[in-house]
Amino acid sequence: MRFSSGCSAFFLLILPFGLGAQTQSQATVPTIQPTFTRVHAVEGVGLSFPSLSPNGKWISFSAPDPASEDVSLWIVPAEGGEAFRLTRGAWDQQPVWFPSGDKLAFRSNRPARGREDGSWVMTLPIDPETGSPNGPPRQVSIEKCFAWLDVSPDGDRIAFVAWTEGRKAILVVPAVGGPSRKLVEALTSIPLWAPDGESLYYSVDRFPPGEALLRVFLEDAQVDTVFTWPQHIRAFGPPERKSVVRVISRNDNDDSVWEVATLEGLPLGRFKLPQGMDSFSLTPTGELLVVRADMSTSVEVLPVDGGPPRELNLNGGRNTVLGWSPDGQRLLMKTALDGEDVYFFAATDGSLMRQVQLPEDATDEITPVVLSRDGSHILLATTGSGGGSATLRAMNLENGGIREISHPNSPVVRKSLELAGRGTTWWQDGEDFLFVEQHGSDYELRASPPSGPSRLLRTFRGELPATMGVNEDWIAYEWGPMASRSVVLARAGETETRMLITFRGYLESVSWSRDGRRLAFTAYRMPGDQETPSGPELMVLDVDPSGNVIGEPKVLNVPDMHWWSPHWLPNGRGLLVVGNDGNIWQVSLDADVRPVPVTGDLTDPVWWFQISPDGRSIAYTKNILQGSSIWRVDLGDILGGPGG
Repeated sequence: MRFSSGCSAFFLLILPFGLGAQTQSQATVPTIQPTFTRVHAVEGVGLSFPSLSPNGKWISFSAPDPASEDVSLWIVPAEGGEAFRLTRGAWDQQPVWFPSGDKLAFRSNRPARGREDGSWVMTLPIDPETGSPNGPPRQVSIEKCFAWLDVSPDGDRIAFVAWTEGRKAILVVPAVGGPSRKLVEALTSIPLWAPDGESLYYSVDRFPPGEALLRVFLEDAQVDTVFTWPQHIRAFGPPERKSVVRVISRNDNDDSVWEVATLEGLPLGRFKLPQGMDSFSLTPTGELLVVRADMSTSVEVLPVDGGPPRELNLNGGRNTVLGWSPDGQRLLMKTALDGEDVYFFAATDGSLMRQVQLPEDATDEITPVVLSRDGSHILLATTGSGGGSATLRAMNLENGGIREISHPNSPVVRKSLELAGRGTTWWQDGEDFLFVEQHGSDYELRASPPSGPSRLLRTFRGELPATMGVNEDWIAYEWGPMASRSVVLARAGETETRMLITFRGYLESVSWSRDGRRLAFTAYRMPGDQETPSGPELMVLDVDPSGNVIGEPKVLNVPDMHWWSPHWLPNGRGLLVVGNDGNIWQVSLDADVRPVPVTGDLTDPVWWFQISPDGRSIAYTKNILQGSSIWRVDLGDILGGPGG
């Protein structure tokens, strides 16, 4: 694979933009007008994890090999030029420079390639002047590295995330190899060394306000909460310039708004990244390294039982399928026109398209736009003219009338929550819309018909499950520590709960069949002393009208295939699931019927879909990667960068 060379600069003036109020101090956060410089570009390949060397000469990154399943480490001059490969023959990801600039840490599957899944922490010596490898890769960790890693400011230690004793944890290993120390158990992915090397930062999910940045000290493993944030937090940077980059708003069809802050949470400035750009690292000079993915999308409708897909003739923008009309003849869609989100109904035969005019203050940052089961109303969130907390409303599609669904003074939990009704209908069950309100430290799961009023299904004290399935008055959800995670069943108005199944591990995507007789979920079980999940496994429980499990759980798996995101077929006889091969599979509850790859004849992977009301078709957005590029973003003098 040959990468393109050359360096081109683009100077974009980002005009001041209006943002919803976050706190009083954030209302006066300065707007950054960044300068964008493209360093490297390639067609048909997704670049990732760019990292600038301490001497400022090189940018390392990961790139897949189109001819194999390998991912290699590459390097390119920071000022542009020809990129060359550092590794080959394995799955090598996420290079991080040592402060000395003569070595890279990364994670790789090469220690057990072809024998078992997983990756380990490794290092690769690099000549700082030529950028060439100075020796072979060397394994550092015995434990498998689950996600990101970071090198300490003195270069003596590497922090990484691993599964240990059935729990996700941050481990610290000597950079030359040796025993690892478990520092703290945490459901996180990105550890970050503090500048003094005496503590680590990491982010965890909170429901709400979203995420929290925590700090754990090496000496005594004490954990402090630094700040919370209603969106995603990404903390990174070289030892002398550790900072936080956090999301203000993000939209696949438009520019995203980010904020730079200190590790203590003090906002420094806000800036926009063009559509398709994602931030990865801060440089010693105060620049931001980002990757831009150039994507095109098409929407296709495919018969579940076989047949060719039918592509809808849309506008060629980035399109998202939101739902089906009750008669299965139209799709509710979202697309981008001139940088603005536009909603419309598109006929599945490719003919008529009709715009749906939403209120100007409508937002899908809290909940997605949801079409009611009878097709008469839309559930949407609005922020009001002054910004701030969103309110859920139901809009009548016939006359445009809007009725308030949620309480205006109670925050609504954001859409990262998994909340599904019977038949895997997201954010609705039957004719009711579903949502969660926060009241102090309590979380209320509520259901409401479009005409109102809402009714309380269950109150959760202090903590909200990440995944819930609703079946009229029955609520199934995951609960408990990872050592004994349970599927819990509760009934509206009753305090008593029952454990349907308990195992070591965790689970997601809890949903009921349309007839309410079965419950499906994805399980990540860790039997015995196993440190990594054996799944994901697709599990189904038969449940009687009194809430009792009938018989033994069904595990619907086949060798060498993992499934997740189960969607019930309307007839309740099986599910559609996403496979790790990028196909949508039809899985029967009958063990004698082999699973069928519904999208097996397609050339591109499909990772998300919507089932038609009759279960005969699926609609999906097909993302087509045209290419990707690495950019340096000068944030001016906010971080003392070159533009200052």
